[in-house]
Amino acid sequence: MPKFNGRDICDWIDDVNKLKRTGKLPEALELAQGCMGAMVAAARENSSSVMEFYVKQVAIIQRKQKDYSGEVDTIEAWLALEFAPPREDYRLDLQKRLAKAHELRAKERGEDPSEYHAEWKRLVELEKSRKAEHKATTSAPTTGKTAASSEPPRRRTRKRTGPVAPPEVLASPSFVAVDFETANKQGGASACKIALVKFVDGKVVRRESTLIKPPPGYDKFEFTHLHGISKRKVRNAPMWPNLETWVSEFHAGLPVFAHNSEFDLKVWRDLDSFYGIKTAPEHMFCTYKTARKLVPGLKNYKLPTVTKALVPGFRLMHHQAESDAEACGRIVMALRPAQ
Repeated sequence: MPKFNGRDICDWIDDVNKLKRTGKLPEALELAQGCMGAMVAAARENSSSVMEFYVKQVAIIQRKQKDYSGEVDTIEAWLALEFAPPREDYRLDLQKRLAKAHELRAKERGEDPSEYHAEWKRLVELEKSRKAEHKATTSAPTTGKTAASSEPPRRRTRKRTGPVAPPEVLASPSFVAVDFETANKQGGASACKIALVKFVDGKVVRRESTLIKPPPGYDKFEFTHLHGISKRKVRNAPMWPNLETWVSEFHAGLPVFAHNSEFDLKVWRDLDSFYGIKTAPEHMFCTYKTARKLVPGLKNYKLPTVTKALVPGFRLMHHQAESDAEACGRIVMALRPAQ
């Protein structure tokens, strides 16, 4: 993790936001630019240090200061870097901001802004269409998997919840099971806990978890009654970028499973997107959907029901990430084809 003034750059997020809230924009800009500079310097040595968060923060503060030329320079310089993240959704947001900054600068100079306004509108529509396409192909629950209190009606359970694991994946000697808990309905950035369990040859060989401190604006705790995690409990917890190396190393190269994997993968990708890093696996297999295909006839396919049916000796503590992740992994073992 890149450091600025002796601290990991993600640890400065609260300070930057506090300065912004209190109107101390020059101080906020100096701090955000320092963190961005540290990130860029580290990324030149190792592209895994790339974080888009502070680029966006610097641009936001410059917009508030009406420094449109500065905002243009910040975004153009970032987009020109070879190691800038190639994901189009990252770049599209900054390209949209860049077009608006050009438009505002042109107005300030008394120039014709129509070209830039048209480009901004085009990018806005492009962003909308891509979000609509994504929404049409995904259907993650808005309250989070662990917030569900009852099985959806039968006609709704047919929506895609993640890929069914093929026999060769189920038979893999090593795999990882994961479970996330979220603080509220705001999506992945509100994640407040992750648990990872590694299985090798049918046995748990590694079981680890940690609380996660959500960033300001995503830290309202609405689901404490479900998982017992509160804002006070995560006060000194690491933020997601602090966990980058650990998370990436834990699952590297192995199949990853979750119960309702679409939710967990979305949380994971949202976290990565928020901080401009990449730790999530490309694919995640779903024990919910796999069990529904391979074990027809259960009254529902919620985690407690599937665990009781397939792993009756396992004592599930539902909504506790460590227990949910291990139950998911043991379901994988139960679903394996006969050797």
